[in-house]
Amino acid sequence: MKKTVSTILVCVLLACTLLTLASCGKSLSGKYEADLSILGTYTYEFGAFGKVTKTVDPIAGDNIVTEGKYEINEAGDKITFTFENEDGVEESETVSFAEVTKNDVKYLEIGGVQYTKVD
Repeated sequence: MKKTVSTILVCVLLACTLLTLASCGKSLSGKYEADLSILGTYTYEFGAFGKVTKTVDPIAGDNIVTEGKYEINEAGDKITFTFENEDGVEESETVSFAEVTKNDVKYLEIGGVQYTKVD
């Protein structure tokens, strides 16, 4: 009887833990790109555990690649990016956010800019 109760309690604890981890926040995956004409091409590549890589490919000059983290708020309408500046200090920026699908094409709207999924 004790083993049965212990087994049930362990299963309930495990189920609760999995549900808690599943609800820890929204996540993204994949690469999204926007061509901002005179500013160049901006790309966000979202990875596991809230990691993001931002690449700016200006019309003139070298690419700028920055790695950081992201977090989507509970309502799903804001995204916060945190990147280190050139002094090694973390800087965060929160902007509007939406996941949209039109005509079977997925895209993100970040800060009012449409980023199309490229992979």
